[in-house]
Amino acid sequence: MKIFKKNSIALSTALFLSMTVSYTAAANVLNLDDLNCLTVSAESELLGSWEYSAENAPDQYKLGALSIFKENGEDNVFVQLDEKEILGKNVRLQGNTISFEVTLEGVQFVVKLSAKGETLTGTYTYADGTFNIKGARVKIM
Repeated sequence: MKIFKKNSIALSTALFLSMTVSYTAAANVLNLDDLNCLTVSAESELLGSWEYSAENAPDQYKLGALSIFKENGEDNVFVQLDEKEILGKNVRLQGNTISFEVTLEGVQFVVKLSAKGETLTGTYTYADGTFNIKGARVKIM
């Protein structure tokens, strides 16, 4: 009787484990017919924090930081300068390119930027012309 009881417990355990492994393996199989309803949303390389330098800008605006993020499904840019913090307007993020507007001291600036890896490049435009911006991703340790 003892041998039968031990063997039946071992057999039950083995059966349970094999059913669990089979179910897990079956659950991980992807039916190719289901691919039509899958959508993949790739995140932009621009999302995150950046430090930048702006060519031909006054000293107080020459260096700054950007935070590019999504909030409630909308793209946002937060510009941090020496003494000011500004939320960008009319933000358009497409792939690894972003454009937005900011107003400083009553002057409107249109900013267009692109990211490639850890590097940020682009321009800002206002009444006096178009100038270069370059930057790098802020690394969080």
